[in-house]
Amino acid sequence: MSRFARILSFATAMLPAVVLAAPPRSGEVIYQAQCASCHGAKGEGVKTEYAQPLVGDKSLVELTDLIEKTMPEGEPEAVNGEETQNVAKFVYDSFYSPVAQARNQSARIELSRLTVRQYQNSVADLIGSFRLAQAWPEQRGLRGEYFKTRSRRNNDRVIERTDPVVNFDFGDKSPDAEKMPEPQEFSIKWEGSLLAPETGSYDIVVKTDHAMQLWVNDLREPLIDAKVKSGNDNEYRGTIRLLAGRVYPLRLEFIKANQGVDDSKKAKEKPSKPAMIALEWQPPQRAQEVIPARNLTPKVFATQYIPQTPFPPDDRSIGYERGTSISKAWDAATTDSALEAATYIVKYLRDLSGVDLSKSDQRDKLRAFCLKFAERAFRRPLDEAQQQLYIDQQLNDASDLQLGLKRFVLVVLKSPRFLYQEVAHAQEMQALDSYEVAARLSFALWDSIPDDTLLREAAAGKLLTREQVQKQVQRMMPDPRTHAKLQAFFMQWLRVDQAPDLSKDSELFPNFDQAIATDLRSSLEIMLDDIVWSEKSDFRRLLNEDSLYLNGRLAKLYGADLPADAGFEKVALNPEQRAGVMSHPYLLAGFAYTANSSPIHRGVFISRSLLGRSLRPPPEAVAPLAPDLHASLTTRERVALQTKAEACNSCHKMINPLGFTLENFDAIGRFRAEEKGKAVDATGSYLTRAGQQQQFKNARELAAFLATSDESHSAFVEQLFHFVVKQPWRAYSPTLRTDLTKKFVANEFHIRNLLAEIVTTAALHGAGK
Repeated sequence: MSRFARILSFATAMLPAVVLAAPPRSGEVIYQAQCASCHGAKGEGVKTEYAQPLVGDKSLVELTDLIEKTMPEGEPEAVNGEETQNVAKFVYDSFYSPVAQARNQSARIELSRLTVRQYQNSVADLIGSFRLAQAWPEQRGLRGEYFKTRSRRNNDRVIERTDPVVNFDFGDKSPDAEKMPEPQEFSIKWEGSLLAPETGSYDIVVKTDHAMQLWVNDLREPLIDAKVKSGNDNEYRGTIRLLAGRVYPLRLEFIKANQGVDDSKKAKEKPSKPAMIALEWQPPQRAQEVIPARNLTPKVFATQYIPQTPFPPDDRSIGYERGTSISKAWDAATTDSALEAATYIVKYLRDLSGVDLSKSDQRDKLRAFCLKFAERAFRRPLDEAQQQLYIDQQLNDASDLQLGLKRFVLVVLKSPRFLYQEVAHAQEMQALDSYEVAARLSFALWDSIPDDTLLREAAAGKLLTREQVQKQVQRMMPDPRTHAKLQAFFMQWLRVDQAPDLSKDSELFPNFDQAIATDLRSSLEIMLDDIVWSEKSDFRRLLNEDSLYLNGRLAKLYGADLPADAGFEKVALNPEQRAGVMSHPYLLAGFAYTANSSPIHRGVFISRSLLGRSLRPPPEAVAPLAPDLHASLTTRERVALQTKAEACNSCHKMINPLGFTLENFDAIGRFRAEEKGKAVDATGSYLTRAGQQQQFKNARELAAFLATSDESHSAFVEQLFHFVVKQPWRAYSPTLRTDLTKKFVANEFHIRNLLAEIVTTAALHGAGK
């Protein structure tokens, strides 16, 4: 070694350690050395506890902080300082961020069968398409005809009017003393139709102390028959399954008269007995109530086919229903449902098509019916080979026309051409055609097959430009099926589609019962209707609205001044307190325990639904700290104590500050200023994806932020797209969510216009227009 080298070596040895430290490693080097063994070379996941891909929606600031505190597992000190920033940026840019995900995963439109909702709606509309189609009118209530005798002869009819609801207590009088002078004997007939707000089993209830009959959907066989009054029963119940967005004919006949035959003058001189009648229902997961006027119309609609076959639930693991998997249970259900439909069609074939199978000359008429049925089921015309396979072969090979018809229905409803949406025809389509656009439109807005208007437009090739498609979207938008689908979306968006258990501590909340819970759900639904179907349809109102729809029962509980028997009406509340749907009592009561509020449940709702943030399930179920063990602590203080552990912090440092902003509301959603003798602390915060810390004094300030936040706008757009189209948005364009969000903002946050834009974009995907 030369003299110079020895001097240099000595000098180097004497330098401080900090000078000799190696330069910070690059993010890629750190990741491969410290992270890849658990998370995979490309973030795909390796070990059981890290099987999920390394993707998410935390901001770079949040991801850096998480890595700094928790990674590598067991020795977070191994990577710190500038190296933490380097590896966080590498992970974020390489595979974690939404941009990286879009780059690394070439999303595509997935092979998809009909969902359960789509299947049942399609079969119902397929059979219903052979009956008269009618539009839902504006008039509400039922048409009432009042007769001065029990016989209901035309010359005895003295009153014709529309009654908003059927809920009458006549006492010992008649409905009209002048026109109906004999209170001992009179009769009433109500006619119209019933709109089902959601799919499920309904108990229809008639309360009366006299004779009655009720027909629902089937006007031949009564659902409830108490024409001959006996005993002391005054409540009669019938159960029927109904599909959301469908309108069912209804007739109710009421007779007040002495039992038996006694028309003598002496009988009429007897004191009149009291008379009452109420038409009520118990919808799925709700309390019994008088059927409201908003669900009744005096117009009589055609009978509807209602599929009864139960299906296994669809996969919702990624946040929306999709039909991407086939199980034996689902396949068996489609077979049973097809057989059920075939039996119904044979029974009512004459009503549906005019074909009488008892006559030998009906073959040509039956074939014409089958052709129309198959074309509607497959959403496009059949060529000659298909007609031979699906129709002629089934009719020819059967021993009689009835069996041939059943075979035909089974083959059609089990065909992939019916059970799958667009991919059933993908191989034979050289380019997108109008029939495919028609199907995309109907499934997007109605979760069902195209109607005759769409099929006529498709046959004329008039569904391949934006103008043509948008014209049909506007026509389809007022349909009750669109209304039902949009309502179902908002219930899912607000995380109350599965009606939450609102049981509350009876000592703390003695007036809160199932009837109140049902009223609150109705209040939320009416509020959503008011906002979404208003002229402006402004998304911001969902977050900033400071009024509630209350009736007499709710007003008493929530501090409004209404008569005890008041129906629902819009009530302005303190604008400094309520903050739109986020502070609606139905949601607040649902995101709460029996006696206490739950900032965690409320914070998770805000994070996931309103901000679109992804949250991993907690590593283990943790019971909340019992209030009795910390009697002096407020709910906020208990939650902070329970989640202070480092393992909880990665999620709860976002969840808790958001949930705390709703602490001014107790377990049933009433406003409160104090808890445990202390002033409620409703301050909160949120670290945005851009790394900006937002501070809030209360729910109103959080709502104001959400109404103007790009994050909440983008989250709403994405969730509505997925619910409507049931496909990943990235499959349509890497910039689709951004493009739709920009249009949403430019259109003053018009919800229905956003829906129309989503449907139009998805319908024309691949058309090049």
